[in-house]
Amino acid sequence: MNHSFSGADFDSLASGTATSAAIESLGAIQHSRNLLLLRSVVDTARRTGHPEAAAARHGFEQLMELKRRAPDAAAAVITHPSTGGWGLHALRVLQGGAPSGDPSGDPPGVRPAQLAGMAAAAAVRGRCAGTFTVPVSRGAVTLPSVGVLTATDDVETVRIVHDGREAVATAGRTSSPIPTDGTPDAPGWRGLRTLRARSAGRTEFELLLDDVDPFRFPRVSSAGAERLSEAAAAELERTLGESWDLLSRHHRSSARELSGTVSTLTPLRSSADEFRSATSREHFGCVALSLPVDPTQLAVTLVHEAQHGKLAAIMDAVRLLPGDDDRRYYAPWRPDPRPFSGLLHGTYAFLGVVRFWRRQRWLERGEHALAAHLEYAHWRGAVRLGLVQLCSHDRLPALTVRFVQGMRHALDQWRAEPVPGPAAALAAERSTAHRARWIAANGPLPGCLRTVRDLPDPVA
Repeated sequence: MNHSFSGADFDSLASGTATSAAIESLGAIQHSRNLLLLRSVVDTARRTGHPEAAAARHGFEQLMELKRRAPDAAAAVITHPSTGGWGLHALRVLQGGAPSGDPSGDPPGVRPAQLAGMAAAAAVRGRCAGTFTVPVSRGAVTLPSVGVLTATDDVETVRIVHDGREAVATAGRTSSPIPTDGTPDAPGWRGLRTLRARSAGRTEFELLLDDVDPFRFPRVSSAGAERLSEAAAAELERTLGESWDLLSRHHRSSARELSGTVSTLTPLRSSADEFRSATSREHFGCVALSLPVDPTQLAVTLVHEAQHGKLAAIMDAVRLLPGDDDRRYYAPWRPDPRPFSGLLHGTYAFLGVVRFWRRQRWLERGEHALAAHLEYAHWRGAVRLGLVQLCSHDRLPALTVRFVQGMRHALDQWRAEPVPGPAAALAAERSTAHRARWIAANGPLPGCLRTVRDLPDPVA
């Protein structure tokens, strides 16, 4: 499965305003990547003599048959974030690289026969007839992108039969229906809920709320929140609606990118004094975040994390990282030194944040306007320092040079834009304080930054 970008599409990704064709390419890359992962699980289970090797192959064949019969339903399962997370974890375990209780925090062990769960999920989504034998792991049967069925610990597998209209799960002598109408909860069943953002009475943007799948995000056992109440889910949907209205009205390129790159929200456990958000290269399409969150915060968070997701997908297709680079860099958004990959990711993500505040600062009023100008000035300066370091590397692959220069060109267009004096002063204070803390903890700044002097922002 070969994928490529045109030069124009690659450059649009570098600048942070991807074309529709580029976004479609990223989705196709992740679909192929996950398919290859699942096939590798089948092959590795066979090669290592795993007792579920035959069941894994059968489940994969069922999924491929459903891909032919119901391509959209199968694609939704194959590209669901937990599918990639499960596939990588399964390979690590089968190859002996991630034993039970491994440091990744993922659920220990692996059941290669879980491929039947993916096939069953595609059948439910596509309303296709079929019979599937799905393994029970830790008392649960998981249908990625659909939901989780509870089962007793003494049952090894559950038989799921779909007749084209209804699905029934049988464990031992007990049978129960699996809701196929979007009902989120039923006896023994916890389904994924859909968050809908509407504009003028029409559904414009939909995200799955995944707070049940054991592979929905790395370290979910320690970081993942419990299942949201109906009231909390409704509040999140309301907030998403306001965020989407803001983005679709005033940040259209970001809205277009989000609709093609983010498919799932996963709640993180809340911290009393800190809002958190994250993405994972293994879980393309998922944004994890703590709650509660206000509409503007959610909007800029989605923009920020979508940038991370785009870059991770690009790096699955082309080589951007220099080889054998053990150098560490100053990231103005972190307390610790970062490798080149971390600096590249952060710089790209905050380039999207700068673009958001560049527009948003003119939409706010009063104290909110000052705060928005401050965010714009601060992150514009932080991205500049990241780019100085990225450009200083003397052994970058040619495509990386082109990508970084595309980022730099976008920022250079904004450098002359004025910022109100109070906001510029506060941004300078914030940046100076961060550097002082970083130097105290880590030592001198990288050499390429020691001669860089902060250029004062043009004052309005």
